[in-house]
Amino acid sequence: MAEPLKYTSEGVPKNWSGKDWQQYKWAMMIVFRKKKLVEIVEGSITRPSLTSAEAEDDVDEKQLTIMQIIGMSLPADIFHQVRDKTTGTDMWKALCVIYESRANQTTMAHRAESIRHELEMIKLLPGGDVNKHLSKMFNLRTELLSLNYQFDDVAMVEMMLNSLPHQYEFESLKSGVRYNSADNFITPERTRELIRVADSRQKAYQAKRGTGQRGNQKIGATGGADSKVKTGNGEDQQRGGQV
Repeated sequence: MAEPLKYTSEGVPKNWSGKDWQQYKWAMMIVFRKKKLVEIVEGSITRPSLTSAEAEDDVDEKQLTIMQIIGMSLPADIFHQVRDKTTGTDMWKALCVIYESRANQTTMAHRAESIRHELEMIKLLPGGDVNKHLSKMFNLRTELLSLNYQFDDVAMVEMMLNSLPHQYEFESLKSGVRYNSADNFITPERTRELIRVADSRQKAYQAKRGTGQRGNQKIGATGGADSKVKTGNGEDQQRGGQV
């Protein structure tokens, strides 16, 4: 557990380790408010915007005070990352960039993992809306890639196949894609087209023969004399044969 922050008599953190940026920032902003330095710290008041030498001197003095407060609050390793800044405003801005950028990266990483998990768990129900299902998967993929997450096409194709129900046309599609030659990789976009075709065939069969018959048949099982399916070229084959 992190050691609780300790403070000087003026409320400046004096043992901050670089962890829990939000607590440190909160404590520092309280100090800046008490000393009426917030507008300068945040850059609302700058030296070029002033019209008198007296006002410029006052801002210069306050910039030094801000630099001193920040310097007092930082351990040596963190101080060396911002010591080249010539004003308190720039020192504070540099700290914010360092630590809020890290916080944003952590948030992005958690979001990316959440999206990947959602992609892994999403399932198309038998008879469900395949276009809506595929659209959701591709939207999640786009969001994942926008977060600079390393996610290749092979992983996407496998998730698409895993999302399909255990029905004859879909199982045939899975086998065809998974055992396809490595030199002839099927892209996510092509897989999407094949899924739509398989869905159409599955629904057409169910409409003709009765819902659920084909979905409950195991791959490789033999049917009756009239148990036939359409191949890609429109010819009939026995159910137990190759599709």
